[in-house]
Amino acid sequence: MGQDSPHSSPGWRTRLQRALGQGGVSAPRDPAALFACFQAVLAGNNRALEAITDLGEKLGGDYLFDVNYTLAAYAELFAAISEALENFTILSGGAYPALAEVLARIDRRVQRMLDDSGPDGGPLVLFYPEITWDLAETVGGKNYNLALLGNELNLRIPESFAVTTTAFDLFCEHNHLDDQFRNLATAADPAAALAALQAAILAGVIPEPLAAELARATKKLTGRHGDRHRLAVRSSAEEEDGDLSFAGQFESMLNVPATPDAVGEAWKQVVASLFSQRAVAYQSAHGLAAGRLKMAVACVSMVAAEVSGVIFTVAGPGHGENLTISAAWGLGPGVVDGITDADLYTVRKGEPPIIEDIRVGRKEVMVVGSGTPAGIATLATPEAGRNLQCLDPALILELAQQAQRIEKHFGSPQDIEWAMDGHGEIYFLQSRALRIETEEAQPLAGSNAVIPELPVLLQDQGVVVKRGTTAGRVFVVREISDLERVPKGAVLVAYHDSPQFVRVIPFINAIITDTGTPTSHLATICREFALPAVVNTGNATTVLPEGREVTLQAGDSGYTVYDGVARELLRVERSHGGKLRELYEFRRQKYLMRYITPLHLVNPLEEEFAPEKCRSVHDLIRFMHEKAVQALVAGATRQAGSLTGRLLGRESAIRNLILPIPIRMLLLDIGGAVTKGSGKELTPANLACRPLQAIMAGMLAPGVWRDEAMPLTGRDFLAGMTRAADPGAISAATGTNLAVASAEYVNLSLRFGYHFNMLDSYCTENPHNNHIFFRFVGGAAAITSRSLRIHFMAKVMDSYGFITKAKGDLLVARISNISAQEVARLLENLGRLIGFARQLDAAMVSEEAAERLAGEFIAGKTLFP
Repeated sequence: MGQDSPHSSPGWRTRLQRALGQGGVSAPRDPAALFACFQAVLAGNNRALEAITDLGEKLGGDYLFDVNYTLAAYAELFAAISEALENFTILSGGAYPALAEVLARIDRRVQRMLDDSGPDGGPLVLFYPEITWDLAETVGGKNYNLALLGNELNLRIPESFAVTTTAFDLFCEHNHLDDQFRNLATAADPAAALAALQAAILAGVIPEPLAAELARATKKLTGRHGDRHRLAVRSSAEEEDGDLSFAGQFESMLNVPATPDAVGEAWKQVVASLFSQRAVAYQSAHGLAAGRLKMAVACVSMVAAEVSGVIFTVAGPGHGENLTISAAWGLGPGVVDGITDADLYTVRKGEPPIIEDIRVGRKEVMVVGSGTPAGIATLATPEAGRNLQCLDPALILELAQQAQRIEKHFGSPQDIEWAMDGHGEIYFLQSRALRIETEEAQPLAGSNAVIPELPVLLQDQGVVVKRGTTAGRVFVVREISDLERVPKGAVLVAYHDSPQFVRVIPFINAIITDTGTPTSHLATICREFALPAVVNTGNATTVLPEGREVTLQAGDSGYTVYDGVARELLRVERSHGGKLRELYEFRRQKYLMRYITPLHLVNPLEEEFAPEKCRSVHDLIRFMHEKAVQALVAGATRQAGSLTGRLLGRESAIRNLILPIPIRMLLLDIGGAVTKGSGKELTPANLACRPLQAIMAGMLAPGVWRDEAMPLTGRDFLAGMTRAADPGAISAATGTNLAVASAEYVNLSLRFGYHFNMLDSYCTENPHNNHIFFRFVGGAAAITSRSLRIHFMAKVMDSYGFITKAKGDLLVARISNISAQEVARLLENLGRLIGFARQLDAAMVSEEAAERLAGEFIAGKTLFP
């Protein structure tokens, strides 16, 4: 794709870059032109928001549409945001040139997905600090999420690098694998075709550019950690750990020597696992044709784990207030593959978290590193460690606190893998969305209807992984080869769980195991497929007879296995219905929305509110709106600072606003601010500016202005004398008050002695356009009293929902995206506050007094009767 996307306004990027490069962008000086440019930015932003809303509704699942709709809708969105960016660049005087590149990067990602284009010449290998927000698809979900933990949350993660989907494309092209991909759909013997493709991948030659990058990466690691350094080479396919987890479906090669040859061979093993029968069955069940996905790979430094485990930041359906931590001796597969009976710690979330329950598992076996081809081995746990708790309370709470940070950052429940080395250092190895029902706890499905008159075979021993009611014949799996003969509709019963079970999940009705945890790969897959499942029952394989028809009723409060078919329970379950699985094309278009709808920029007063933090179109809209307001404020303030030059040239637009309070104010009308026929001398009755009307209503309200002077202490008097010696303070004390206004906009600069107020507001019928920006600084009293006044004002502004930032005797506050009625209400209160604030210096004797005055003001009481 060239500089200008084919769907965009012609040459937008070229024009911006040329102007910026030549220093040719300058903001309008004339207030009316500045305001017109501001309105153009808002118009583009609003068009973009409308397009985003429409896309979101269509992708919500209630509409049928094809890819042509998405193409047209995105073209409209792109045109709108491009128009907004062009006008914003003019308004801001080219102050944010990085925004053009941000939009271009977003556009490249979206277009690549819409076009299904091939390699884009991107990097083959990236170390995690090099992974930026726009590379999520290139490195896959597992790489991206783990890199984010290190790059943005500063959590401890192993030193790692990603082998990208670009490397996958290059390898497939170099080894002429495209024909085999295409033939998978029509193969007479699909199993044989998959086996042949896997063999071709394993026998394939790694292209020289990729081999060179692997050599560079491994040399970097061994240079830091020595020649004996080992890696975990893990899958990070497109969509993995995104909309889908692919939990346990692909190979993970552990304990791999950090050499180019060893990593290359392990990489091919992981790539080949994309086409295993179990992985293809999983993909097919989710509407993904074999050969459609690309594989990125994570090369993660091995942690010499003394303890490993998994955290679920939501303990279970209806238990969002708790998280669970599983832990076992040795490496992670002991927990995630359900090999051992792990410890399970339940923690109530909060600051601080509180341990609510500790269940120490039997831990009869443990997984350790080995020199075998698999890189790991399962050994008997030493007798002394089998019933020994893996984590002490301090470590449990440390994990809980970090897990809450991760959950907050991602904005959703998380499934987190971790490991602790022999020095007690905790490393995070993975974080992905936790697919769990988080609504309030529900009773057992159908329990309100009837309790079956059937014998109970098994009840409430173990953990419900996925609730639901179902029935079928018991089929006991004692070894993996038994999966070849699992009958359709069976209730699969096994000693321990295994990701291999995914091969039969589409055909069975439930899974029940003797061992296992709710944090295993199988548990994740059961939730994805809405398959009722119970783990860690202890004896299901012995008490549930092979071939017997049973009914499983699983809910939040427990489960029951009945001997026989409880038809009434099944009828009630069926009446609740179920959701259709998403097709790939629909899900792919939802995937686009990650570059469009998320909002990462929240607080415009924080340092992260910067161009480089914009990751989505929504971020761009938010950033441009806030900075457009600031540009408008700066332009109007420049005019207020001097009534000479260009402003005097527009003397006919300047009016005197006569007020019944001790304020001299001028008004510069930039369009519709006063009623028709008004002369040079105005009263509040002549105002047609909606936001200025509201401010004046507050300032002129009864009880706002005190008749007598406020008494000052000796300290206040000396502080005022000191500030009077400052030329800037004298200018503030004698400056002219000015309102730059239109029918819907006002920028108001007010100086009362040593108090300076600046208020900027736009008030229309479109809430997306509306904002209030307020700044207050100064005062004649001592700094203690001035700071207390700021505390009083901030308390008031916080109660109205403003984002505030206070320091010393400075307060900055803003609010946006509110209705015209709410703008008017807030402005009226701000008018009152402006009047009160200048008169409260001597009343601010303590923080308690400031709090009391704020409460009275918020309640609408008259402070000066």
